[in-house]
Amino acid sequence: MTALRTGISPLLLLLALAVGCAGLAAAEDPAARDAEAPAAPVAPDVAAASPKLSLLDPPLPSAPAAPDWGPLGFLGEVVPPGESRRLRFESLDSFTAGLVAVRGVAPGPTLCVTAGVHGDELNGIAIARRLADETDPRALAGTLVVVPIVNAYGFRSGSRYLPDRRDLNRHFPGRPDGSAASRIAHQFFEQVVRRCDELVDLHTGSLNRANVPQIRTDLAQVDNLRLAWGFATEHVVHSVPQPGTLRRAADDAGIASVLYEAGEPGRIDQAEIERGVAAIQAVLGSLGMTQSAAVTPVAQRLYGRAQWVRADASGIYVPLVELGAEVQPGQRLAEVTDPFSSMRYEIVAPVGGRVIGMALGQVVIPGFALFHIGIEDAPMPIATTGEPSAPPANGDDGGEDEDALRRELAEERPE
Repeated sequence: MTALRTGISPLLLLLALAVGCAGLAAAEDPAARDAEAPAAPVAPDVAAASPKLSLLDPPLPSAPAAPDWGPLGFLGEVVPPGESRRLRFESLDSFTAGLVAVRGVAPGPTLCVTAGVHGDELNGIAIARRLADETDPRALAGTLVVVPIVNAYGFRSGSRYLPDRRDLNRHFPGRPDGSAASRIAHQFFEQVVRRCDELVDLHTGSLNRANVPQIRTDLAQVDNLRLAWGFATEHVVHSVPQPGTLRRAADDAGIASVLYEAGEPGRIDQAEIERGVAAIQAVLGSLGMTQSAAVTPVAQRLYGRAQWVRADASGIYVPLVELGAEVQPGQRLAEVTDPFSSMRYEIVAPVGGRVIGMALGQVVIPGFALFHIGIEDAPMPIATTGEPSAPPANGDDGGEDEDALRRELAEERPE
């Protein structure tokens, strides 16, 4: 995008455009223009901020505590201001997840950070644990709720799934009388997630795939746009979540939500953990919850859509490009070799873009998703405060203009 080359944050430009459009709409509305009562403030408000507002200069924490800022009542426990508590969420079927509630000393939003919805995605679990350990409640405005392991069953068995092989992240917000996964999702969402103002859901790649550190969110929603802007993260993907995912349920409930992806499942990557902790600490600063230190400048890249490249043959897959590489249409990405006939099949890029996710070397079958290519030149949405965007007919990273069959072949639900 042009903004990237000029050093201006593309997310900040989108946010400023959204705020400007909202102001224009209000100016054209006689009822809004003639109203005497001022609108409730929304933070961070780019329109009211200093002209020097940038990712490196987040808003300051809230003012000293108001008289009505008191203890937090949560899951049957009381957390006084300036303290943190380790609590337990326990559903009716004895499914148990531990969480940490950090109550600040001044008023502010409630940010929830979840990890381990897929039990084998260890980087997110480590990021959440570090964040809980390193957040000082005496230097916090608002409330931070951290759930390091949502899917305790999967974590104990080293599996993405629940014991019945269901994916918990396909069942939110759940039902009280549904399957085991649906009941767990319902109870967790109602008792924990509905207490949030903003949600950050931590993930890694799935099924022997790795992802560059990236934000996925519906950028057509202005609150999501504000939240994504606060991350010190290079790659931001416009992604309308499918029904059943935690962030889709949060969006539908009016809770701003983003998904943060980094690394591969089943492994601890210390460098990715450090980046993830720093990214969420930057978000705390952007929300006015902490006086965060300056973050390293990041040249942000916005992707209007992303497309999967799949295997067309079975065999031994060997990638020829690295994660994060920029690729051109027609470029060779990988080879798949039949171990019996030694026939080789080339995998080429159907579009130009950047490899934001890819499969690790392994044995593959036709249809297996190999490369996730982010496309910067795709149109970006204009953010609004209306209803969440309708998801694409198939997959998670929509925006395709192709028919339903081609869309199914081009996309995957990675969350």
